[in-house]
Amino acid sequence: MKCNQCDSITINGHYCHETSCPNSHLDHNGEPYTLECLWCGSDFTPEERGQRFCDLTCAESYYC
Repeated sequence: MKCNQCDSITINGHYCHETSCPNSHLDHNGEPYTLECLWCGSDFTPEERGQRFCDLTCAESYYC
């Protein structure tokens, strides 16, 4: 398993990108990881790197 943007490795069976890799939200198959929304706790698939909320409403609620 390799990433074309960083020197990725596997640690204890978990695929890992380097910090700040533009592909850090993708698994070894190139699919986005499923994350838990920081505000409501629901699972969602991020559409971009660094996305931590399932939608704009949760992001706004978190920062208000």
